[in-house]
Amino acid sequence: MPDTSLPRSPEARLILAILAALLALRVLVILTSPLNLYADEAQYWRWAQELAWGYYSKPPMIAWVIHATTAAFGDTEQAVRIAAPFLHTAAAGCLFLAGRAMFSAKTGLYAALLYAAMPAVTLSSTVLSTDGVLMPFWCAALWLAWRLRAGGGWATAAALGLVLGLGILSKYAMLYFLVGLGLTALLDPVMRRALLSLRGAAMIGVVLGVIAPHFAWNAANDFQTVGHTVDNANLSGDLFHPENAVKFITDQMIVFGPVSFLALLAGLAGWRVKTEGEGVQARWLLCFILPVLVFILGQAILSRAHANWAATAYPGAAILVAAWFAGRKALLWSALAANAAIAAAFMIVPLLPPALSAASGMDNALKRTRGWEAAAEQVFAEAERLGATAVLVDEREVWHGLDFYARDRAIPLISWRRYAGPKSFSEHAPLEGAAADRVLVVSLHPAMRPKLRSDFSVFEPAGQIRIPLGVRSNGCTIYRIFQLYAASGYDPSPRSEEWEKRFEGQKEFAEPPCPAKD
Repeated sequence: MPDTSLPRSPEARLILAILAALLALRVLVILTSPLNLYADEAQYWRWAQELAWGYYSKPPMIAWVIHATTAAFGDTEQAVRIAAPFLHTAAAGCLFLAGRAMFSAKTGLYAALLYAAMPAVTLSSTVLSTDGVLMPFWCAALWLAWRLRAGGGWATAAALGLVLGLGILSKYAMLYFLVGLGLTALLDPVMRRALLSLRGAAMIGVVLGVIAPHFAWNAANDFQTVGHTVDNANLSGDLFHPENAVKFITDQMIVFGPVSFLALLAGLAGWRVKTEGEGVQARWLLCFILPVLVFILGQAILSRAHANWAATAYPGAAILVAAWFAGRKALLWSALAANAAIAAAFMIVPLLPPALSAASGMDNALKRTRGWEAAAEQVFAEAERLGATAVLVDEREVWHGLDFYARDRAIPLISWRRYAGPKSFSEHAPLEGAAADRVLVVSLHPAMRPKLRSDFSVFEPAGQIRIPLGVRSNGCTIYRIFQLYAASGYDPSPRSEEWEKRFEGQKEFAEPPCPAKD
């Protein structure tokens, strides 16, 4: 039976203390992290400089959050990321309330612990991502939807509509929740009556009112955000990759935790619908778990799917697995221990010297967050020395790295358009006018240089910038290598099939970023 104990129950006090300790630890990690911003974080920071109801590839909530934190604490890596652990702490608190309402205070405690210790949550608590912004609203929606089913009044319906709307403004993955609500209406007569009541209508009205300005912005801006989301599915070309199913399953063990995910699979394999008791809650929760997993698995098999795309399945899964673990303490503690070990690695490895982090296998991911401050300083010093009217780069991550760490620059920073139109936010501003007079080209990709060179009548070598990213355990120093060119006479050719064929077979030598030692 649901636990109706007061918020001051032993379980509530315990989870409050644990979440507070985890929050303090995660804030400390952010404040001491030596890592530069990821390209996506730098992109969200750029959006946050101008508040709007939508942006190139994402709904507006993440930019709003960064706008608030950087307004309070300045334009630093720490200020960009500082909201992340607070958002996940709020999400875990909502799961405690949901688990307690559906099962018991003990289940709520276990659910909050399983969520807070998830490897993906640990990682997402040290960087700011759209998943991190979405999760508090998803978890609150689980709790409020169950309250609505249990007879919650107008305030519950309005609150549910509000968090659903704010969740959609955070990430379109919140739409999976609406699918889950539809399934609960089909399978659960009590939920169906609640959703088809005037309270349910009020909830839908609040959702529409919250999201209307965002979709009006999209309509006025060629549906940029919606269009990018569709493009991101990459449903073109060869559309059957069954081998991706294995990678998807393996990735989910890291996202949710190995023991937790295996317990979820085992529970699903042996699960039987019951007509009362825990069967009702399990059936209800599965409506918010299975559609996400099935849809993203299908996406992975058809084309590709990033590990985090199924993240919204796991708040509900945390409650369900917590209920199964309630009488199996050994499984609970093994799940938490496994997650704690992975979490420790996620927090400690970035603080290690690069030679040690390379041995962990995380060096390739971490190098994306190193060296951007030095790169920005050297690139724009060279641009000033050459009297450049613009800096042109051939990689979106380079644009975002330089954009944040050279945010006080006087020289325009432009991202080269490989195709006829922009394919990323970094390409939003074209190279044109006076900016094209004398361009410092900063090239990371040798394969792109023949095409890039064809856009200029003058394209002369101007040196090289080598940014050391650390020393690996074999003594090899790894570099991010930029080839520099002084270019003028910008006159880009039409991006036609003939233009593409002109460069077939053309290659340029690529110096290895970690050359072998003599």
